[in-house]
Amino acid sequence: MALSTRGKAQAIAGGRGGQHTLAVPLAPRLAARIAERPWEAFLTDPTQLANGLGDLLDAVRPDGVAVTTPSMDVPGHREAALEATRRLRVSAGDGAVLVAVLGSGDVDAVTAFLGAGVDGVVLEGVADPAAARTIANMCRFHRVMAVAPTRVALDAPVPATGLVVTDGECPADTDVTALADWVAGVRGGA
Repeated sequence: MALSTRGKAQAIAGGRGGQHTLAVPLAPRLAARIAERPWEAFLTDPTQLANGLGDLLDAVRPDGVAVTTPSMDVPGHREAALEATRRLRVSAGDGAVLVAVLGSGDVDAVTAFLGAGVDGVVLEGVADPAAARTIANMCRFHRVMAVAPTRVALDAPVPATGLVVTDGECPADTDVTALADWVAGVRGGA
């Protein structure tokens, strides 16, 4: 029996996902463009954020989306991202993974995103070793990925396994077809 996308995330989280690939482009700006929403409003409105990320899922068909990234960290965003995560968790079901890419080892932020239903936590910044251990333990308890993702360039996709993200955030003018090609390339053409 084939695993669902969320099942693959849980396998990766449990160290049993060596053969699984989850292609998750870091493309919130493209999601805002697809939804035709101004960036600032997109960041702080949970409806716009959930709808835009859902539109990205529909347009590109990745294995998941980043519900927050360090570039999105503006006043009011965390609350909007948490509500958008809860909504996406319901609408996407087991068909997509939701990843919180955080700029630091903020245990409270991780706790909030775990409660909202993320499937993975990526720490971009340097975390205090004690906080990093706490976060890893929390993620393990919740069967959520807390791994360093494989980063693959948008313009040079290669097959990879585990959690795979673009090598940086995709600009708003990223071509949707190029991003879909990236997803297919990371999956090995599947």
